[in-house]
Amino acid sequence: MTFLTFILRSLRWKILLDSPKDLEIQKYISTTHIGYFLNNILPFRAGDLARAKLLSNNSNNVKFSFLVGSLVAEKIIDLWIVGFFSIFLILFGFNNVLGLEFSIGILLLYIITTFIIFGNNSLANKMQKHFSITKNFLDGYLLVSKNKIKLGGISILLWFLFVTYMYTLLKSVNIDLPLQQYFGITIITSIVTSLPIAPAAIGTYHLAVIYFLSLYGIEIDQSQTAAIILHSVFLMYTVIFGYIYLSFEKIELKSLINDNKN
Repeated sequence: MTFLTFILRSLRWKILLDSPKDLEIQKYISTTHIGYFLNNILPFRAGDLARAKLLSNNSNNVKFSFLVGSLVAEKIIDLWIVGFFSIFLILFGFNNVLGLEFSIGILLLYIITTFIIFGNNSLANKMQKHFSITKNFLDGYLLVSKNKIKLGGISILLWFLFVTYMYTLLKSVNIDLPLQQYFGITIITSIVTSLPIAPAAIGTYHLAVIYFLSLYGIEIDQSQTAAIILHSVFLMYTVIFGYIYLSFEKIELKSLINDNKN
């Protein structure tokens, strides 16, 4: 399931970029794995920048700043999907899954990302006209408003895989929750892991899982076990496969910051 999520992430990025002809899907898969690997060993989600740098090194047609903008667009899509699922939880009376304050915050986030994706982005267009240095970055950022149906379909499928991952591993430690609560814990942990607080979200992810499960009467020992397993499976996958893909690229980490191409 984790491998499938990386395939879908890579495919979504390819569609988001409108598929530059000199970049095959394998390059997206490779750079996505390497980016997540570096996110797990470097602070401030620096792997995302490395991910953009690696892909730009494989193409003469896309700039680094353009790819960074596209990754911001990708995060906006993810936040919109988080809001989308949260809306369903709240509308069907499951606001207790997220809590009132958290639900309000998610709703505001959903409204903001909806305006960005479906609005006219006039502010971004004005910035491009007045600050030419932002042009490539904003071109990548504005990709969020294109191919909405394809990007939305892949993103929803991706999030169902996340929920399935959560369901499978929690079941393996004998934690049985109603369906809406699997969505709830997926939403909360996804937001926590997207924050550039600590490499691999160590500690913050575990705290989020333990806190959420404690709300539904799961004992501390069992919730700690679940947090460690949920985090470790994904961490081990990204470290092992990310390092393998990095080896295939035949580059050293320091070369990512010493290249003056961009």
